[in-house]
Amino acid sequence: MSKPEYNLIYHAGIPGRAEFIRLYFEATSTPYIDSAREVGQECVAPYSRDGFEHCDKNPTPFAPPVLVHDDLVISQTPNILLYLSGRLGALDLGDGAASSKTATLNDPSTFHHHALLLTILDLNNEAHDTHHPVDVMLYYEDQKDAAVAKAKAFREGRVPKFFKWAEGNITKWDSGFLTKEASYADLALFQVVDGLLYAFPKLIARIKGDYPKVFALHERVKSSPKISAYLASDRHQAFNEYGVFRHYPELDEA
Repeated sequence: MSKPEYNLIYHAGIPGRAEFIRLYFEATSTPYIDSAREVGQECVAPYSRDGFEHCDKNPTPFAPPVLVHDDLVISQTPNILLYLSGRLGALDLGDGAASSKTATLNDPSTFHHHALLLTILDLNNEAHDTHHPVDVMLYYEDQKDAAVAKAKAFREGRVPKFFKWAEGNITKWDSGFLTKEASYADLALFQVVDGLLYAFPKLIARIKGDYPKVFALHERVKSSPKISAYLASDRHQAFNEYGVFRHYPELDEA
């Protein structure tokens, strides 16, 4: 394997928003340094101030994930994925579902994929807000009553709305993906569905049959050779009670 060109900076111990980027690296067989795993939490600190290498050429990130590529330093998950989409090789999800072309600004599919990603990340952020609806700096226990109300609205209104949208987009194509070809948006949908299976197992068990194509896509990504190998490896971090997706029984269906 060639020396990694890409260094991914994120918090140690949680998959978090960096997982969308890891999945893209893994599905394209792109070597990368995962500093959260290889260095630890201390990898984050330089990028929250003007103490990182090449800080004279790059804005200071607000928060990770951060991608370092040569002397370029960029942040924000969708921004990083858009950047990588113009540089990485084929995205391989098995069964001939490889996307071999890199993104360009002249290709409408570049913006289709990115719009899909942004919507999926909205769902990701709303899932986070179910356990931190008042203030991200407060402990869950300090906003538990508000979290219970927020989670109820999320379960009853928001998840079905997002899933219906995703199901409709998959239904439009013969590919089984969100567009005619596999993209990082499909990886993102996999990650969010996987997170919801962890955080809201009762909810998902009840509504799973209403969205067969969403869950077929989830299973297809999960069982694809490159992703299944990643999920079984020590490079993959399981969901836990410190990340975006957290399982609090009182927030799942009553």
